[in-house]
Amino acid sequence: MIEADVAVVGGSFAGVSAAIMLARARRRVVIIDEGRTRNRYAHASHGFLGMDGAAPEAIREKGLAEVLAYPTGQHLKGRVTAIRGQVGAFVLEGPEEVRVARVILAFGQRDRLPDIPGLAECWGKTVAQCPYCHGYELADRTTGLLAWEAIPMHHSVHLRDWTDDLILLENGVEVTTDDAERLDRPGLRRQAGRVVRVHHSEGAIEAVELEGGERVEMRALYLVTWQEPASPLAKALGCEIVETPMGRHLMVDDHQRTTVPGVFAAGDLARPFPSATQAASTGNRAGAACHQDLLGILE
Repeated sequence: MIEADVAVVGGSFAGVSAAIMLARARRRVVIIDEGRTRNRYAHASHGFLGMDGAAPEAIREKGLAEVLAYPTGQHLKGRVTAIRGQVGAFVLEGPEEVRVARVILAFGQRDRLPDIPGLAECWGKTVAQCPYCHGYELADRTTGLLAWEAIPMHHSVHLRDWTDDLILLENGVEVTTDDAERLDRPGLRRQAGRVVRVHHSEGAIEAVELEGGERVEMRALYLVTWQEPASPLAKALGCEIVETPMGRHLMVDDHQRTTVPGVFAAGDLARPFPSATQAASTGNRAGAACHQDLLGILE
């Protein structure tokens, strides 16, 4: 059995940022991570200070190497299957059994996509959710905006600085009179009909096909996904989960503490909006707060 002060479950931007704070505090910290990050579909990360355009995996590997340069940092590759115990004496089951005093959950979220053939193959390439992450590279193209369970009104305005040719794909979702008035603007057109297929070439979207066979040409597509924790560990521990229109995330306080004593959470798992930079920021905060909790000085 491995014994440490803190286990960090998840080794992407949030988890590595948390671990480096603890390693610098000379605490024994072990990152347990299977490498299936949320951003593995994207070839580049944007908006991350000093790393704009770098591959997410390259940023992760560089950060992990920095943690392991400290003598108290450790990395285990694999999946945590269960966490039992309580504050001061948690035991994590996975690639090896690990006993720790505190736990930081940073395993992130997963995006649930509509079941439309061809969509998943374009995800992270020419189908995206966040224009700050992908908008610059996808700008000045005929762009689709896919409704899924609701009309994405925020995106219909948000995308104006990236395209002046936006097609709202209603996809069977009702457009209210109020929605229609807000959508009535230059540069945006509406397309009725359900989307049944995405046509693409190696992830480069070419068109969507509607029921009845009509094709709507486009070179980029946005949608708002349903997001949920990528692992059942938090629910099994009893952490409170927040329900939002975009999905579920963990309830945390200003110090990234969950509702379970001794368990912290960071990154997309602990906030409703995905962001690499903010994931790293909350990881940094969680690592520092966890250290202070170990010392008994966290208020």
